[in-house]
Amino acid sequence: MKEKPTLKQLMEITQLSRATIDRALNDRPGVHPRTRSAVEAALRQLGSNSPTRSSPRAKHRTYDFRLLAQAGDAFTDELTRTAAELEPEFAATGANLAVVRCVGASDDEVAARVREAADAADGIGIICTNTATTTAALRECMAAGKPVVALITDVDADARHTYIGVNNRAAGQSAAFLIGRHLQAHACPDVAVVVATFSYTCHEDREIGFRSLLRQRFPNVNLIEVIKGADSGAATYEATMRFLDEHEKLDGVYNVAGGNEGLAAALRESNLTGRTIYVTHEVNRITEPLLRSDAIDYLLTQDLRLLLRTAVVHLKSVREGRGVPAQTIIPIEMHSRYSLY
Repeated sequence: MKEKPTLKQLMEITQLSRATIDRALNDRPGVHPRTRSAVEAALRQLGSNSPTRSSPRAKHRTYDFRLLAQAGDAFTDELTRTAAELEPEFAATGANLAVVRCVGASDDEVAARVREAADAADGIGIICTNTATTTAALRECMAAGKPVVALITDVDADARHTYIGVNNRAAGQSAAFLIGRHLQAHACPDVAVVVATFSYTCHEDREIGFRSLLRQRFPNVNLIEVIKGADSGAATYEATMRFLDEHEKLDGVYNVAGGNEGLAAALRESNLTGRTIYVTHEVNRITEPLLRSDAIDYLLTQDLRLLLRTAVVHLKSVREGRGVPAQTIIPIEMHSRYSLY
């Protein structure tokens, strides 16, 4: 005779509170249909002794995880390379992690790939915009009993089991501190922020952190405009050139997104390389040579190996019915041209 699933088991799988699960089990009013579906899916998994349930058999199986990356081309290349390097390590622990490139994909396309992964894989990692279209698909994935881990940029808390990445607001504050200290002796310096879209939670949080610290610590610095570069080199170049045509000077720039080749080209053509303090994110095939040539002054990044290892550990934990923290914050790293190996 099979044991009745416990509230603790249901809480670990669904990441819902004891009170919420109790309301769903007893068919009380005020329970969202999505919540009820998640509890019912967990009951089915536990009742059928599926791999989601923690058991010796489950722990020895090989899991097929997918990481969907709706990100810039250069960053996705670096992510894919790092995942390939870690492949033997993951295989030894009973897991596969395949990166699914969603560069330039629309939210509808990403949602379709989430649903495909929910059917075919044991769990997914996701780097994506936080939109209703995408999060609806992620909730369906969770309701089907599949773990969802958000990386780099967060989504709604009820659309994933956990978030793994840096504190993006603190990253924006770090950029503001670097630029503000460089410009604190200037009478009235002008700086700008480059974003792709505020649908990326990380872009919004970085811009908020940047703006708030400048206001608090460096009131002499003017944040004059947010430049929308659409995460592409060409779009960032065009947007930056339009901006520079309208403004007489640019003393500092913080790019929270991709498209750094376009931003660097616009600064170079405007004779601002080395004169405009330039801070951005990630070490990759685009940013590394720009940093080494002094086109970029500072890069803020995180350890991608640590990020992917943590993602696989958490995906396995949820899949095997163990709890995971609501978020795992990893350290922010800063590079100048002199700190790269």
